[in-house]
Amino acid sequence: MSEFQFITSNHPLKEVENPYIEFLSINEAIKKGVVLPDMLTDDEDLDRDEKILMNVESEEQLDEIEIKRDLYYDVANVEAYSSKPHVVELRWRYTDARAEQLVEYITDHLKTADEVEIWKVWVDEQTEPSVQSIKLDALTIDALRFLGADGFERPQCLRVTIS
Repeated sequence: MSEFQFITSNHPLKEVENPYIEFLSINEAIKKGVVLPDMLTDDEDLDRDEKILMNVESEEQLDEIEIKRDLYYDVANVEAYSSKPHVVELRWRYTDARAEQLVEYITDHLKTADEVEIWKVWVDEQTEPSVQSIKLDALTIDALRFLGADGFERPQCLRVTIS
């Protein structure tokens, strides 16, 4: 089983790209001094100018916040918990600095919406969730720590409202 984190709302949610990820072509990677496996450099069928290689300066940068409408897991894992029509997947590794970015994201979203739900569930295993509600002015990184907690007891949701 896998953990799945997502955000739902009655209003469209913005996507967020990881700013550290860049895609390179084989030729660009070679110019940058990236050591590539022979299977890439020797394959004559590959377009050497197509940007197919993901590149970051450090492995830690792969864990930055990404918020995507394109869900990795089946939408049934969302529909089992939330009826809100707009859904994005939250892809990241929790740190306090990234949680602060998520607080800013939610605050910005609630300028046009009156509620948002942040979910942490276990894929394909629907059980009774723990749902907590707070007002936006009470939203801190402490309220989001459940997203970074190790282990899994039951699905959890933080509902954030503007009033």
